[in-house]
Amino acid sequence: MLAPKARPSFFRAAMTAAAIASLGTLPLQLLSNQSVMIRADLHFGEAAQGLLVSVAFGIGALVSVAITRFGEVHGRRPLTLLAAACTLACALGIALLAHHYLVLLLFVLIGGVGQAGLTTAANFSLSETVAPGRQGLGFGVKQSAPPAAALIAGLAVPAVGLWLGWRWTYGLLALSAVTLLLAATRIPRKAAPSAPGVRNSAAPTAATTDVPRSAAPLPQTVAVATAATTDVPRSAAPIPQTAAVAAAATTDVPRSAASTHQTAGDPTAPATNVPSSATLTHKTAATTTAPTTDVPSSPPSPHPAQPPAPLESAPRSALFLTACAMLTANGSAMALIAFLPQWAHLSGLSASTAGFFVAACSALAITGRLLVGAAADRRNGRNLPVVTLQMAAGSIGLALLALGNVPLVLIGGLVAFALGWSWPGLLIFAVVRLGRDRPNSAAAFVQAGAFAGGAFGPLLFGLVAGSAGYPAAWLVMAVGMAVGAALLTLARRQFVADLKIRPVARTA
Repeated sequence: MLAPKARPSFFRAAMTAAAIASLGTLPLQLLSNQSVMIRADLHFGEAAQGLLVSVAFGIGALVSVAITRFGEVHGRRPLTLLAAACTLACALGIALLAHHYLVLLLFVLIGGVGQAGLTTAANFSLSETVAPGRQGLGFGVKQSAPPAAALIAGLAVPAVGLWLGWRWTYGLLALSAVTLLLAATRIPRKAAPSAPGVRNSAAPTAATTDVPRSAAPLPQTVAVATAATTDVPRSAAPIPQTAAVAAAATTDVPRSAASTHQTAGDPTAPATNVPSSATLTHKTAATTTAPTTDVPSSPPSPHPAQPPAPLESAPRSALFLTACAMLTANGSAMALIAFLPQWAHLSGLSASTAGFFVAACSALAITGRLLVGAAADRRNGRNLPVVTLQMAAGSIGLALLALGNVPLVLIGGLVAFALGWSWPGLLIFAVVRLGRDRPNSAAAFVQAGAFAGGAFGPLLFGLVAGSAGYPAAWLVMAVGMAVGAALLTLARRQFVADLKIRPVARTA
């Protein structure tokens, strides 16, 4: 994490994360909000539309954990570049080449990888640039990305899709992906870990380092024949007494303080003149190079170094139940996003009015996420019960959609969006707080459930709607949201039980 003084402002950091995540979800949001036009152009039905959304979220579920690991190892810069490139390929492919359903399916698949990567990159950006005390609101802003993308896509229908054609919306999306690619090149690279205890083999020798010579005795080897020519007091630089040091006789040392020592290997060599205070000892050729720094040797520690404590993780069973709750509830939410524009149109609204309706629902979802995120920063824990209540309210809104008349569709859509789709940010925030020493891994595990739900929900909705009608499909989604609330209640009980055994300074 960045040092506090190195962090950008909260507004900038949170909006950057939200923009990154929004770009990843826009391909599917544009597909859902323009489904009336796209289905008429490429000739496919409800089940095929559900398959498109399911494929995108399914591939996201498969790669989300691997993408998180890639980001942890290589950093968020290459992660963001890779994900933005996938989104760019998806947008360009749909805009230029998707003239058949299978081609559209292929590029939606690529877009699913981009969505998973950009969602993970946004999480990394938040954890590195937002102070812990404001991460609840930060995750609320970031998790406002999907409804923000739905809002943009809803407004894109009357502003661009009905005017220039639906392909132009993907062309504009491609330009946004290029902008993100350029911006990602400015993200600092991840610092390479230093290897402790490894010395640089190219370090300078003692004779060339800028340290006092009294602390850097010359190498005591056979090859050091020039020791006597160093500009060092002779009392601090004893001369090697070996057969190779024949040039030592030329030293310019006062004779008055000299004592004569002859080299054993050359009895005819002139006597070397050195101060009598110097202690000269005979050195062999195997003597190693002296230390090169002016640092005294530290005494050995009386306590041996202890191995680092193993990293703690959140309880697996509780995480599994949370991921299952995310699967069922998010599956219902993704079906809501994918089919509400079509259902509003079938209920009696025009295509442009349905787009504005989805935009209004998305604005309420953004507001709800921001409010619950800000509230999470003001309390210590008890986030999961709030998520449970939101899921229960969302199931009521989905049930209202099944009634089919325009007023109830409007009310049900607003309730389902404002409450039933404002909980993901708070849930991820709670999981990060409960993740102990592995918050990113815990979040990735639960996020995999979100992607699996995105793959499961729209496909199931499309199959049920194609065979039994839209009202039956909405009721199935209402049940799914209610099951998610029940599973999350069980998960919180396990989190709380684990906290009593392994207490930390935060609760669920």
